[in-house]
Parts: sequence; C-alpha cells; structure tokens
Amino acid sequence: MTVKAMKHFGLVAALPLVLLAAPGFAQSAAQGSAPAGDAAHGKDMYMRDACYTCHGTAGEGGASGPKVAHDGLSAEAILQQLRHPQAQMPPYTEKILSDRDAADIVAYIQSLSQGPAPNAKDIPLLNQ
Repeated sequence: MTVKAMKHFGLVAALPLVLLAAPGFAQSAAQGSAPAGDAAHGKDMYMRDACYTCHGTAGEGGASGPKVAHDGLSAEAILQQLRHPQAQMPPYTEKILSDRDAADIVAYIQSLSQGPAPNAKDIPLLNQ
C-alpha cells in the first residue's frame, strides 16, 4: 500500500469515529434533512388515519392510547414512536406513511403541546 493510499484509508477509517465522538453533529445533520411539518395537514392526517381513536381528538389520550398533547415530546421521540412503536400501536413505516406526512403529523402533535395544559378551573361550565 502506498503512503497516499494509507493516508486516504486512515481518513476514511477515522470518519465514523469522528461522527461517533460528535453526536451533536450527526444529530443536527440528520435533523437538517428532515422535512419541516405542516400542522394543519398533520391534523387532517391524524383524523384521517384515526389516530384520534386511541389518542383523543385533541391528543388528550383515551382508553387504549396515551396522551400526546402537552407532553413536550421532541420531534424525534414522536417520529420514533410513529415508526417503531412501543406497546400495541401499529408501526407507520415509510411504505404506509411518507416522510412528509409523518413530519406533518409530528408538527400537529407538537402544536398540541404549545401553551399550558388545559385546567378544569379554566372551563366555566365546570365551575358553576
């Protein structure tokens, strides 16, 4: 092996180690390639795909699915659960749900978490 080939091989072999040593770099690169979501379309998808049957129409949770609103979930955590779910939720793989539609659902779920969680004392009908 020539000196030039050894230098090239050394650089190629070291690249994965550099990326492992700098997880923020790899994470930001991956995030940069993810499409930004459209919350309005995500809401349509959430309703169309019947996510509401388990998670509630406003993400409040239900008998068979956990609350997703006001949980401060990161986009990565929501997407991970969507693609590779825990418990009984079916997986929404790329073959079933495009990356764009998944990003839209993530944006919708995150929009549910903006602002304070609803409180019973703030609902006039419950305070009569």
